Amino acid sequence: MKSINTQPSEQAVYIWNIVGSIANALLSVIVLMLVTRTLDGKQTDIFSIGWAISQLMVTIGTYQIRTYQATDVKECFKFRQYLLFRIITVTIMLIISFIYVIAKKYDVYKSLIIFIICIFRAVDALADVYEGWFQQKERLDLAGKAVTGRIIIGIVCFGLTLFCTRNLLCACMCLTFCYIISFIVYDIRYTIVIEKLKKRDKWERGTKWFFKLAIEGLPIFINAFLMMAISNTPKMVIDAAIENGGMEEGIQTVLSILFLPASVLTLVYIVFRPMLTRMAIMWTNGKIKEFIKIIIKLIICLLGMVILLLVGSSLMGIPVLSFIYAVDLSPYKRHLLIIILGGCFCTFSYVFDNALIIIRKQYILVFSYVVTWVYVGFVAEKMTDIWGVMGAALAYTTAMAVFFIITAVIFVVCFKNACKNNIKVKVKE
Repeated sequence: MKSINTQPSEQAVYIWNIVGSIANALLSVIVLMLVTRTLDGKQTDIFSIGWAISQLMVTIGTYQIRTYQATDVKECFKFRQYLLFRIITVTIMLIISFIYVIAKKYDVYKSLIIFIICIFRAVDALADVYEGWFQQKERLDLAGKAVTGRIIIGIVCFGLTLFCTRNLLCACMCLTFCYIISFIVYDIRYTIVIEKLKKRDKWERGTKWFFKLAIEGLPIFINAFLMMAISNTPKMVIDAAIENGGMEEGIQTVLSILFLPASVLTLVYIVFRPMLTRMAIMWTNGKIKEFIKIIIKLIICLLGMVILLLVGSSLMGIPVLSFIYAVDLSPYKRHLLIIILGGCFCTFSYVFDNALIIIRKQYILVFSYVVTWVYVGFVAEKMTDIWGVMGAALAYTTAMAVFFIITAVIFVVCFKNACKNNIKVKVKE
């Protein structure tokens, strides 16, 4: 185990981080492709809505505390505290998932699949706290390897089981089992064999630390949960329509496929994340002009990607997606472009979102998410009733436009006030 204990180069850490991020982004793309090419429309609809629900529930499981944990270099909270906190949030996640499935009154088969997919996400959430520990100890390469290995093993076993049994329930159970094994093989094993990760602190008595940690992560958790709820609202409306017989089977799958290209810009944004650290340094040192220059560079780069993505999707998006997923998407070209535009608004919003966190105004961000969540909840059902899938696409994109505008306005106001009042930095000429 000598080699695994050796501190890797910065380049190796960066590469494994990118590989892990790409693998994570491709997971949804590949598993949905396997399902659409193997099962009928009813089965793929069940899987699509189960996947969407699990993505919402996992925000409860992770509580979005990973970033805080990874940057807690002074160890204000110990690893055991983060682990215990995560065990509690994952347990709450599973309880809420179970209650949600029962409340929706799905049939037994659909309920089982959705709940098992939520268990799969729970395992991923538990592994995330270990990977936050690796990142905190400057071994982000281990997190990348763990994520990549877990996803590759999971996809292969899921695909083989699906191909051999043609049974979605068996395939989802196999995926969950593979994630449990991979979690043990990678994450837990690393904490046993790597010297830097062996240090353990005793369980701390009392509950003050728990509530303090919960409060620290609350704004980010609320924001993440509401954003996932906003993105999922059109899918939930479609699911209700299918359950009531108002829409034909297979529409949920179509919507899920159309949403996938919108995540491309989010993946691209991961590449630019190192620039955020530089932004933080510039802000802390009072170099406001440099801070703004970085934001402008980010926006210009993302704008270039937006143009390429829209043009490429307009020319080849529908034929490529139809071929990959073996689903006729020819009637949905405009729907795809509208959803991609919504994804662009969302990604641009993240630039201002992260900038607000850097200038320590993240609490105000909750306002953006709440207003957008209320908006989409109000318009999604009405738009879908009138325009069907196009209505769902318009509900998502207009919601993201609302989110972008509010977030941008909040950033401008907070930025001007911070500079004017000299609260956070001393502006340098």
